[in-house]
Parts: sequence; C-alpha cells; structure tokens
Amino acid sequence: MRGEQLGSKSAGEQFELLTAEELAERLRVPASWVREQTRSRALEGDPLPHLRLGRYVRFRWGSQELEAWLRRRLFARSLREGTPVC
Repeated sequence: MRGEQLGSKSAGEQFELLTAEELAERLRVPASWVREQTRSRALEGDPLPHLRLGRYVRFRWGSQELEAWLRRRLFARSLREGTPVC
C-alpha cells in the first residue's frame, strides 16, 4: 500500500497515511528509528504523532501535527548544536 490520500478538500486539510517504512524513506532515516519515535518514552515524552489501527501504525503525512513535531525536533537540534534554524 503506497500512502493513501485522505481528508476532505472542503476542510482544506489533505494528508496521506504512510507506513513506518514510507515515512522513513521520506525523512531519509531508518524505519527502526521511526518506530522507536512512536514510543511514549521517546524524546522526553514527545512521541512522533501516529495513528494505531489495531496492530498497524500509520503516519499522517501533510498533517499539522506531524509538521509541528518536525519543527520542534529541528528547533531542539539547533539549540543543542548552536546553529540557526533555516
């Protein structure tokens, strides 16, 4: 299954549901890293936003929650390294 588009165009939010492997490919990280970031103990209680569908875990590519999480990680990294964000 390649990422399926969901959301209503009238609501203005479009996103795709991705597997851990698909998200890892887009972020250019190992799938094991993506799965680890979904655990509640990951990153000081700030796990990667995800949906649990029974035993399956999916990620909403294009969602505000995922974009905000990525921005927080980028900001935290820049603080640690002392480099500007963007």
